[in-house]
Amino acid sequence: MRHTVVSLIVLTSFLSACASSSATQSGPTPTPRPPAPAMEKQTYTVEVGDVVDEIKVSGTVAAVKQEELAFEQSGFVKVVNIERNDVITKGMVLAELDLGDLPNQLQQADVNYTQVKIQYDRSGTQRDLGRQRAELDLAEANANLDRLINPRESDIATARANLEAARANLASTTANANNDVERAQSDLNTAQRNLPLIQEAYSQALYDWDGVKNDIKHQQYDRRRQAYVDAQNALDAGTTAMNNANQTLIAAKANRQPLIDGAAASLQRAQIGYDQLTKTPDPDAIASAQRAVTRAELAVKEASQSGDPELEKSLTSAKLALENIQKAIAAGQLIAPFDGIAAEVSTGPGKQVEAYRPVITAINDSAKEILVQSVSTEDSARIGIGIPVSIFLARSPAIEIPGVIVKLPTKATSSASTINPDPAYHVEYTLPANLKVEVGDLSQVVITLKRQKDALWLPPQAVRSFEGRRFVVIRDGERQRRQDVKIGIVSSDRVEILDGLKAGDVIVGQ
Repeated sequence: MRHTVVSLIVLTSFLSACASSSATQSGPTPTPRPPAPAMEKQTYTVEVGDVVDEIKVSGTVAAVKQEELAFEQSGFVKVVNIERNDVITKGMVLAELDLGDLPNQLQQADVNYTQVKIQYDRSGTQRDLGRQRAELDLAEANANLDRLINPRESDIATARANLEAARANLASTTANANNDVERAQSDLNTAQRNLPLIQEAYSQALYDWDGVKNDIKHQQYDRRRQAYVDAQNALDAGTTAMNNANQTLIAAKANRQPLIDGAAASLQRAQIGYDQLTKTPDPDAIASAQRAVTRAELAVKEASQSGDPELEKSLTSAKLALENIQKAIAAGQLIAPFDGIAAEVSTGPGKQVEAYRPVITAINDSAKEILVQSVSTEDSARIGIGIPVSIFLARSPAIEIPGVIVKLPTKATSSASTINPDPAYHVEYTLPANLKVEVGDLSQVVITLKRQKDALWLPPQAVRSFEGRRFVVIRDGERQRRQDVKIGIVSSDRVEILDGLKAGDVIVGQ
């Protein structure tokens, strides 16, 4: 055993000497470098505050009334009536293509249509008048038939009153006519009795006057002359009175019978009217009234038929020709859609233009809005009408201007009509009184979709995701552990934590 131990010691010494000799020949052994320390990962603390889901985009101030105008057909521009920034009024012709002979054709088509329209209107007026007359005749025929079949008590009472009035009128007319004759005869008799006495007085006055008329100095000259003049006048008056009385008597006798006959005829008509209402209707009269109704109905039907087909065809053709020329001219004109200014004019006389390519921009900047176009497809799905926004103009970025989205982009078309594509979101705003804006001013628009107050939040880089799972790494003393979390609002700098963490938790970043 001792011999073995000694051998081992000797062997060990020999090996050590060999190793030492080898090391001396290769040089000294280098000191190993310590490994690089692991980089410390950034940590985040769960905080409490407001988390806002918002979209920040750029916008441009534009006029609410703004329209790009384009010709509806291609061609060469004949005239441009305005220049850039010129004032325009609604209905004003801003520019016009070379329309060739279309203006002359329009004038001729308008004259032709007017002439045909006059004929058509005249025919229609006559047709309407005929229909109205036929309707009145029908109403009268129906009324007559109804009166025959169903007389009203009021009609009977009226007919009875008319009959009594006609009887009284006949009696009074007869009496008055006879009295007129008697008075005329009495007046004539009186005039006939008075005339001989007047003639005798005249003869005596003439005799007395003849005795002194040649002796002007006779003491009875003036008296007898005046007596003769008075007698002459009395004779003329008496003769006239007798003649008048005779004419009055002749007239009274001539009028007496016609007056009585007229009153008698009125009585007869009144009696017939009363009898028709109070007696059993005559079947023949009813049948006649019914036939009158039928004829009146046919007349109404005939008068209600459409007018002259050829005239209507001519009117339709003339109107269509006029409208086609008007459309062709309208397609070659640019008309101001409203009052305002011509903001852009990109064409001129002699230049060729393509259909539906805008060449003039008309605006009315009395009312302005913000237009937003740079919105991602993902964000556009979350924006709707009525969402509030905050606007920061480039000329006054420190002032927040409230606004609201009032119109979304439109790109739709249909078979019935074409909607001009509008890629912009339209934003109304309330401008402070001391702030002025101009069309074309740039701005930043912050669209606030949702705001959560007093929420737990972390920066986005603190939240990890794997296969649809959201989690964080919590530092718990010297240890780290994973913790699933439920998130809410995600903004550019904050993520709302709904469940899984509490305020003050320290989270290890990625």
